[in-house]
Amino acid sequence: MKQSSWQKPLLFVTTLLLLPIFYGHTLMTSLQQFRTVVGVAAESKWITFLQLVGTDDWNLYVWGIVLSIQIPFWSVGIFFAFLDYYNWPKWIMRYKIQPGTNEPVDLNKLTETIRVVLVNQWVIAFPLLIATYYFQKMINRMPEIQELPTFERTLIDFLVLFICEEVGVYYVHRLIHHPKLYIRVHKKHHEWRAPVAIASMYCTGTEYFLLLSAAAVGPLLMNPHILTLWVWYAFVHLRSVNEHTGYEFPWLPTAEHHNYHHIINNACYSHSFFLDWLHGTDKGFRSYMSRKKALNNFTERLETSNANYSK
Repeated sequence: MKQSSWQKPLLFVTTLLLLPIFYGHTLMTSLQQFRTVVGVAAESKWITFLQLVGTDDWNLYVWGIVLSIQIPFWSVGIFFAFLDYYNWPKWIMRYKIQPGTNEPVDLNKLTETIRVVLVNQWVIAFPLLIATYYFQKMINRMPEIQELPTFERTLIDFLVLFICEEVGVYYVHRLIHHPKLYIRVHKKHHEWRAPVAIASMYCTGTEYFLLLSAAAVGPLLMNPHILTLWVWYAFVHLRSVNEHTGYEFPWLPTAEHHNYHHIINNACYSHSFFLDWLHGTDKGFRSYMSRKKALNNFTERLETSNANYSK
């Protein structure tokens, strides 16, 4: 007897509904045990780490944040600078968003970008970090160091940090595109029409201060654990580096969105898509991606047709 088209989906949904009834307690118990084991292991590793580096809050707050920014930023940034300068390995060039640009990258321009980034990091960001440390000490609100936060607390902290930074960056970024501010504050960053990874921090001191302030609102509001803070600042800078690589890798978050901003200049102001969608500042980008997808599909069909014809 032929099975109706709706019977398989119904069986699947019924199974999903019945599983929690019969095995819910067992699953919850197993998850709690797993969580306990992982928590104990993580706590043990953290205690070992603190015994190695010490518990001085100056070192953990100031130098911990410095390292959480510098190590991921420069390791990834220099890696992509190598790719852009030597255009090697060749297979990676097929992932370039703007083919033919930075092949090779202008070494003088790259050197100047590195100089500006170092100034921003050490003349602007480092003193601000020290000022934030003393402010936290003054109000007796230093991040927790000893005991690791719960998984739920970490998720909540990260969610609030993410939302605060998304909102702050979008409106600050859109503000500095205003004609009265653009030339003095933001135009420097757009000297890279086809961006490179290290150019994510290539900007005027004023812009860098404003963007740092947007990224710092969440941490000041939530006062997360010091480890959460390190992960957060590493995440923020790695995301920005990825957006500026000029490559669209299928295994990484898309860089097309921000790359379009560098091409067009007056669209796609946020890291994610929501606020641009909400304000309609990504309409051109969505049309651009539709045309690009159609062109890629046409090219693939043409190549397949030519390949079949040659056989």
